[in-house]
Amino acid sequence: MAEQTDKGTRNLLNLLVLLSGISVLGIIGLALGEYFLWAAKAKNQEAKIIEQKPEPGKIMDLGNFTVNLADEDASRYVKAEVQIEYSPTNLLLDKEVQQRVPQFQDMINALLGDYKAAELSTSEGKEKFRRDLQLKVNETLKFGAVTNIFLTQFAIQ
Repeated sequence: MAEQTDKGTRNLLNLLVLLSGISVLGIIGLALGEYFLWAAKAKNQEAKIIEQKPEPGKIMDLGNFTVNLADEDASRYVKAEVQIEYSPTNLLLDKEVQQRVPQFQDMINALLGDYKAAELSTSEGKEKFRRDLQLKVNETLKFGAVTNIFLTQFAIQ
């Protein structure tokens, strides 16, 4: 009978060792599976971030402008070079922008003349000018919109 108890204890011990080994393998398998899923998700997120970058637009130079500013105490002027960016794939917009260049140039002259030197000397003032110009230009366009305004040269005297 002592042999049966010894044999039963061994069988029970073997069963516990076997179940422990299976549990450890299962935990390792789950950990590896989770790692590979996490790595795949991270790779997909990186790909999505790269895909979200917009394509560069077509840029049209509207020219150089020298405009008297609205300062009353002194005669001040601004010299600026302005460029606009818009969709390169919209052919109707491209044709319309090319036809309206003189109108846009007039808008720039009028809008710059409304600003004072103190307003345009700050980055906030330049950004406000860009937004105002973009709104005015986009109000006139029928086939699309300008996506960005660039001030490639800018000096106040």
